[in-house]
Amino acid sequence: MSPLPHPTSPRWLLGVGSLLLALLFGGLAFNGFQARDTVWSLQTEQQGELQAMALRSAQQGLEKQARLIARTLSANPETLRLVRQADRAIKAGAQWHGPRITRIRQQLTQSLMPTWTAMQGHGARQLQLYWGDAGIALLRMQDLDAFGDAVADRRPLLYKALSQGQTVSGLDIGEHSAGNRAIVPIRASSSLESEVIGALEVGFDILPDLTELGEQLDAGLGLLVNRAELEEMLWARPVGIQLKELGGWLLDSHSAPQILQWAQQQKLPAPEAGQALRMLESNGRSFLLNQIPLHDVRAEYSPGRLPMAVALVWRDITLALREQQQAEHRLLQKWGLAWLIAEALLLMLVFMLHRRGIVQRLHQIRSTQQERARRRLLERGQKITSLLPGMVYQLKRSGDGSYSFLYASEGSRELYGISPEQLVDDANIAFAAIHDPDRPTLRAAIERSAATLGSGATRYRIKHPNKGLIWVEVRANAERLRDGSVLWHGFIADITPLMSATLALRESESRFRSMVSNLPGVVYRRGVDTERTFSYLSDGIERLTGYPASDFVAPGTRQYSSLIHPDDRASLEDDGADPFERTYRLINARGETLWVQENRRALRDAEGRLQWYDGFIGDVTARALAEREAHERESYVRLLIANVIDAIIIINQRGLIETFNHAAERIFGYSEEEVLGRNLSILMPEPHRAAHDGHLQDYERRGEGRSLEQNRELQAVRRNGELFTIELRVSEISHRGERKFIGLVRDITERKRVDRMKSEFVSIVSHELRTPLTSISGALGLLLGGAVGEVPPAMRQMLGIAQQNSQRLGLLIGDLLDMEKLVAGHMTFQLQPQPLAPLLEDALRSNQAYAEQLGVRIELGEQAAATVSVDAHRLQQVLANLLSNAAKFSPAGGVVTLSSQRRGENIRVRVDDVGPGVPLSFRQRIFQKFSQADSSDTRQKGGTGLGLAISKELIEHMNGCIGFDSELEQGACFWFELPVQEPG
Repeated sequence: MSPLPHPTSPRWLLGVGSLLLALLFGGLAFNGFQARDTVWSLQTEQQGELQAMALRSAQQGLEKQARLIARTLSANPETLRLVRQADRAIKAGAQWHGPRITRIRQQLTQSLMPTWTAMQGHGARQLQLYWGDAGIALLRMQDLDAFGDAVADRRPLLYKALSQGQTVSGLDIGEHSAGNRAIVPIRASSSLESEVIGALEVGFDILPDLTELGEQLDAGLGLLVNRAELEEMLWARPVGIQLKELGGWLLDSHSAPQILQWAQQQKLPAPEAGQALRMLESNGRSFLLNQIPLHDVRAEYSPGRLPMAVALVWRDITLALREQQQAEHRLLQKWGLAWLIAEALLLMLVFMLHRRGIVQRLHQIRSTQQERARRRLLERGQKITSLLPGMVYQLKRSGDGSYSFLYASEGSRELYGISPEQLVDDANIAFAAIHDPDRPTLRAAIERSAATLGSGATRYRIKHPNKGLIWVEVRANAERLRDGSVLWHGFIADITPLMSATLALRESESRFRSMVSNLPGVVYRRGVDTERTFSYLSDGIERLTGYPASDFVAPGTRQYSSLIHPDDRASLEDDGADPFERTYRLINARGETLWVQENRRALRDAEGRLQWYDGFIGDVTARALAEREAHERESYVRLLIANVIDAIIIINQRGLIETFNHAAERIFGYSEEEVLGRNLSILMPEPHRAAHDGHLQDYERRGEGRSLEQNRELQAVRRNGELFTIELRVSEISHRGERKFIGLVRDITERKRVDRMKSEFVSIVSHELRTPLTSISGALGLLLGGAVGEVPPAMRQMLGIAQQNSQRLGLLIGDLLDMEKLVAGHMTFQLQPQPLAPLLEDALRSNQAYAEQLGVRIELGEQAAATVSVDAHRLQQVLANLLSNAAKFSPAGGVVTLSSQRRGENIRVRVDDVGPGVPLSFRQRIFQKFSQADSSDTRQKGGTGLGLAISKELIEHMNGCIGFDSELEQGACFWFELPVQEPG
């Protein structure tokens, strides 16, 4: 029986070592596999998060677009006017299907239709207007026949906009569809404190076009919608593909067919599970499917409810999975090869241990010789160290933690004020002399050196008995002895002058950093390498990017170029420009995009060689956003101008055409390309064409023009030479510091023709009717006066009615002729200064008889003495109209008051009655021709509807103005003001 191997024999060491190596490398290989799996899992999760961020970014882009359009449309003056007009009409009792609301809806439809058409081309699905707190649909551009239903109680987003008066947006479900919505409240006036009377809503789909989005993400996309949620809100049944394994969900749309195969195989994750990742196979390819829930705004009020929609994103990872498997095979091969190499090294180690025993015996013989040599070298070293400006030492730390100096040179007297022998006898003297605040630092350095061995250095202060505090630097090399103790061979030098200069330099640098840190930007210095390695960065980099400066300063963990927006990196390639100035985008730690401007200059040595770059980076996001907003607003204005019904022409101060919209092309027959840059005079006939440049020069010289801010009728010429009549209004604007003139042109050829026909018709009818009507009225008067004998009572009543009607018809014809003369400018006025009071008294006497027939009395009120320049006959006509109206609308027994009051340089004449007042719906058109209130009790009073219109024209021709004040059921006050003629 052979004896067992001794534990120190080579065979025993080889067997145990091989076993340990196999276990070690097996464990390392297992850990490697686990690490690869962890990295793979992290990569897939990161890919899923990136896809989720991309989808949410696309969804937020639709939401932001909806907010921008909604805010723009809600600020449209025409839309605001019509919505406020509808609010007043509804509150006044107008019916939703009545003619007033129908007319307002038609006007809103015509106003919004061009914009709605353009919005549909960009993917918009809804454009809706609501009224009132209940959110009653006033107009749905996508469904013009659907209106009048209240939806705010089922639309939390709409309810929030109406109740809080704030612009809101988010993913929401309406009556027609679900998508990203933006709702802007509309107030009763321009004041932010006014009542919210309605809201404007703009809606897009849940996600952009899945095919285009899938191409951008290089992935397949599918959208699942919650059928129960949609059926609860939608009027129509939701449309989609019913998936077998997902009973409550519909496949709304998809960009690739794999999802149908997986749905048939029941491999899709349950939408209720939230965001989830799953590996799937299709046609021999591997795909990573990511399920991303899309919650609507109602999730804020009910966090536990199911999402409204779920997006599915799947990407082909066949190549990545194949690379993962190949990497695992390579890992196995690597650790197998490492195990074989370790086994070979173990064999060499066993061989070396065998030889070591022989060497140890030889070492014992030589150690005695080396000790003698060491003593001789020590004596020589003491002689050398006595000449050095510092202390050379050997310090030993025993296993029990005690310290002792094995050797100290004469430099100890200069550093500690004690002899080397005292240090050798008691090492605690050296440690006691260390400045108290520096002891922890020195202790940590000693422990670090003992753990790592090798060389090291540190600095601390010593309390010298004569010099006070002095700075020293210790450099030592540590080695571990066989008994486990640590021996340091070192040198200590006095560095007090050096530290004084260093501390002063640090203080100066601290002041510089403090000053730079307060700058509104980033100051830097970087090298000339392509990686933009920074040697200095101010603290402003953290305020700008969210990352500390230490991440970028070499050797940092982050490259500054990684923060630059991918679309801007190519434009920032270093072209050697000096000085350098660029504006580009950064993506900060929060994922936000901001605009910065970088200015840089190069610093060179005396021979012209480039050393480094000094620069400054400032945040210019606000300026960039303002410029972009200005550009978008300018594009919006151009779109509006191009689609306005009237022609709009903009010229510069030299008369050259810069803008020529579609209506102008239609009216004049020129295309925009044909007239841009040409003089406006090509649209004018002679002599206006030759005088046009002179008008501009006169305006440039005197700063005033004949036609600015006035409506003028002019002759224009079409491309084919045809002359036609236009109505022109010119306004001056300033654009980018340059004076421009914008002209609003309307072709009134048809209107002039109709007006001319109407005037001719009224004139002919009036003149042809007046002569026979005068004869009829006179004949009836003769009959009633008994010129042909006594008239029977029954016939007298009929003849009286006929005479009264003929007289009313005569008054109507007279009013028509007066209005025609006023409009045509043919009525003459004899303006003469005369006292006002007698004129008012004459009017009272002339109209008192008419008032008494109605049971009404006219009285003179307060009278102010004044002289006015008027035509007495025309003024009496105005007073007769006002007094007769007041008498007609006053109850029997009522009193009409005629008075005058001085108001600065004018005098106001008032006619006050106690009638029912002017209806709200009639006040806007009370001074228009043929205007009468609509109520039956007003119609029966009679009248032509021309009296107030004629009065307005007459007063304005006498340099005055006319108006009224009225409260319902409290009477009305009609007044006019005339300039006072001062004596002399």
